[in-house]
This record gives sequence, structure tokens and C-alpha cells, in this order.
Amino acid sequence: MTISRSFYLLLGLFSFYGTLSYAQGPHNTSSYTKASIDKELDKLKRKILLDPKDESLLLRLKTESEELAYEEGILSSGDKLMIIYMGQSRNKETIELADQLKKIALNKKDPKGIISNIFRKSGLALGYLGLEDASLKDFKTAIKYAETIDDVDRKLYLLSLCYQNLNVSYTVKQLDDEKYGDSSLYILNKSLDFAYRIKDNNKSVTNDQKYSQIAFNNMRLGMLYLRGEDTDSNLSKAEKYLLESQKIYENKDYKISLDEKTILLNQLSWLYLEKKDYKTSIDYANRAMQLEKQHPNPYNRVESFEFLSSCYLETGEKEQSKFYMDKYTLLKDSLNLADKKTANVLMKEMVSEVKDDHKEELSKLWIWASIIFFAGTILTWVLWRKRNKIIHEKYEQIIDRLKNNTTGNPGKTPSQTKNVISNDTGNDLMIKLEMFENSERFLKPDITIGFLSGQFNTNPKYLSEIIKKNRSQNFSSYINNLRIDHIVSKLYNEPKYREYKISYLAEQCGFASPQVFIIAFRKVNGVTPFYFIQQLKNSDTNLK
Repeated sequence: MTISRSFYLLLGLFSFYGTLSYAQGPHNTSSYTKASIDKELDKLKRKILLDPKDESLLLRLKTESEELAYEEGILSSGDKLMIIYMGQSRNKETIELADQLKKIALNKKDPKGIISNIFRKSGLALGYLGLEDASLKDFKTAIKYAETIDDVDRKLYLLSLCYQNLNVSYTVKQLDDEKYGDSSLYILNKSLDFAYRIKDNNKSVTNDQKYSQIAFNNMRLGMLYLRGEDTDSNLSKAEKYLLESQKIYENKDYKISLDEKTILLNQLSWLYLEKKDYKTSIDYANRAMQLEKQHPNPYNRVESFEFLSSCYLETGEKEQSKFYMDKYTLLKDSLNLADKKTANVLMKEMVSEVKDDHKEELSKLWIWASIIFFAGTILTWVLWRKRNKIIHEKYEQIIDRLKNNTTGNPGKTPSQTKNVISNDTGNDLMIKLEMFENSERFLKPDITIGFLSGQFNTNPKYLSEIIKKNRSQNFSSYINNLRIDHIVSKLYNEPKYREYKISYLAEQCGFASPQVFIIAFRKVNGVTPFYFIQQLKNSDTNLK
């Protein structure tokens, strides 16, 4: 599933809150002093959530601090403004503000951790836009500043945040190379360890902040195991961490953000979808959507749509599945387009700024910016994929399977060819099944286990058991795999099929609707039919 993320990368990372509501007008006389600015900022210091009205106050405090040349006031108010910007996914504004604040922070000490926070949030925003190298650089700077803080609990809290957010970079890298999964595991456990070491009821870190960190890290660890192979061990570990997180989120002693609770409910929906407990999965996804209404976030909403669509498809409720798949597709396309535009605009502005200030470095910057843009583009389409898997790697696996196929049945993997039925009846049925697989009778839209068992002169229950033991699938998945493998073979071997509409392809391989076909295709191959067809066309173009 998507982290998410895309998004998936959603694919589900540390959240910030607030909305923009104030524009500072011109004035000649400041009504603030350094002491009054500090007093106002101190009121916000221990809040884990910032109200929409806080943004107007912070903009005013930042402006007043600038007029007084009060650098600590500028940094403190700017740091809190970044929280609000990120809460609305305003990553471009976050990065622009961070660039202003970094110039002021240059060569200054950071006893309170304000500068560390500025670099950390900048790294997070850059990571969200796929600018990985710049993101990693800012995270490392944030950690260096955090390590210099005198207050032990404050230091532990900021280090926990830094390592938690640093996982953004390793999550993206993991999509390219599974070895980074170990790095993510190490980083998240390190962040969790820092959080557990914070003393309860201390003067610098609230219990809400401490336990929010613990809950969020447990959730991220659960998501890490969910992204791995669908083994009983991984699912068991994922459930352990997610339920540990849920205990904290449901504890009324702690005030923790609604956005984080929504993310957790979606991850629990994903967990129980993988465990095939569809009723529980649907319940968690619906709870996530209800909570999301109180704190709107389209990235959370799109996850709920995907899980609900998948669950209803598995339970045979095709109309409900189609309803949520349509919502998912429309919203996902909008989010991908918005993210891509933001990354493009940011890259152009970065180039323009350096062109004015450092002309001699322009050629180097263009190379750097091009690399960042490419990385951002890759991130955008990677986050589209269910469970944040690499789309192109899935595509290449399909192509390798088609090239190396010698069985006549592209969908039959070695694990599916085992024959554990030893009696004559079982062997006879296996022969009939293989003949059926090599025919095209599975393309009939009305084929059922009852119909096929009648053709084989056996009963449905026994035939279902034969398929389950020898093909490691239930009957519905077995038929869908055969149909999808058939159309994949046609698309690969007969280019004319690539020009047909999805609705026609769905009808040709026996699916009741294009939506059901798209979901089944993605479930079998890990990519959508649209992507697969486009890559085949691109391959043809490259060969010319």
C-alpha cells in the first residue's frame, strides 16, 4: 500500500499544524520590546499544537523582531512559523523561510535548539519534495546543533526528532535498495531510545511531546515491517508496534495531534488488509476518514480510499470498491501533480537565486539542480505505488518473467507448481487444471468454481482444495492471475493491444469492469496497466 506515500511515502511522516490567516500591514512604530516578544513566544513554547490564530501572531512577532534587529526573536518566531507551514504541506514556503533564517543563524550557538529545529524542518520539507541530498545535509547539520544543547531532556527530545525525521531519506533510499531497510530500523530505534530516556514531567519537554514521539516511532516501526514481505513474522511485528502506538494515542492523559492518530488508523487498516481481516480493516479506514474531517489532510484521505477500495474488492462488493477507487484515482492524480509543480518551482528559484549571487557557480548548480529534479521526479512516481515498491523494478520483473517463460503459463511460479496430491483423483485433476490453464476458457466472465468442478467431474470443495494446495491461491485469485497473465502476454507480444482502451482490455480477459481489472492487475503485478503499457511503448521508442 501506499506510503504511501506514496507516498505512500506517504506512503506517513512527522506532521505539523496550522493555517495562514494574517498579512502584516505597514506601520511606523513598534508596540513590542524584546521582553514582550519573548513573553509572547514563551506562551507558545510548550504547545504541541498551534492554532490557526497563532500564525498571525507569529508573523507579527517576526516582523517586530526584524524591526528591533532582535535575532533570537526572528529565529524563534520563524521556527514556529515553519511548524504551521508544514502542517498545511506548504513545503516551498517552509524552505524559503528556512533559507532566510539560516543566514541569520550562521556561526551562532544554539543553547535552546532553535537552530537545530530550523535545519531539521528544512530537511524534512526538502525530503518531502524529493530533494534528498539537500535534505540529508540539513538533517546532519540539525543533529550537530542538537548535540550542543545543555539541557539533557531538551537535547534528547531534539535528537529523537532529528533521527525520526532523518528516516525520510532512508525510506526513499530503501525504495531503490532494500539494504537501507536496516538503516531505517536502526535510525527509528535510536530515535525511540532517545524518547524513552526523556524524564517525565520535566521543565523543558512536556509529557505530550515525549509520548507523541514514542507513539510515532512505534508507528513508523510498524510501517517498516508492513512494507516488508507479507510473512507472518513481519505482520506480527507490525501489529505489535502499531498496537503499542495505539495505546498511547487512545490514552486521554496525552494531547496528541489528530493528524498522527489518522495516520495510525490508516496503518492499522493496512495491517488488517494484509492479514485478510477485511471487516477490521474497513472499520479502521472509516475511523481514519471520520477523524481526518476534523483535521483535513488529503494525503491521509487518499490512503483511506485505497484501503477501502481494496477491502471491498476482496469481499466482493464491487460497486463500493469502484466508488472508492474512483475517489482514490482522482485525488492521487491531483496530489502527484501538485507535488511535481512545487518541486519544479522550487528548483527554478534555487537556480535563479544562485545565478544572481554566485554566477561563477552557475554551471555546477545546473548539474546539481538537474540531479535533484530527477530525484524528485523519481520520488513522485515511486510514492504512487502500493506499499512504496519500485514501479520500474516490478515492470522489469514482469518482462524477465515473460522472456524466461517456458511453461506456457506466465503466472505460475515455482512455488505454485508443487504437487502435494498423491492419489489418482488428485493427479487427474492436476492434469485437467494444466490443460485449463493452457486454454483460454478462464477468459469467460461468468466462470465459477461450480462450473469448473462440473467440467472436471468433481465437487467444488475438493477442486478448491486442489487449487489452494497446488497453486497457493483461492479460486478467485487463481482465475484473476490467469486472466492478468494472459493480457500481460498479449500486451508484451502484440503491440496492437497497447493501443486499446483499458475498458476493452478488461472485457477481453473476462473482468466485469475496468475498475476491477485495474485493481486486479496492480495486485498481481505491482504496477497499474497504464504504467505497464507506457513502459512498453517507451521501450519500443528507445529501440528505434
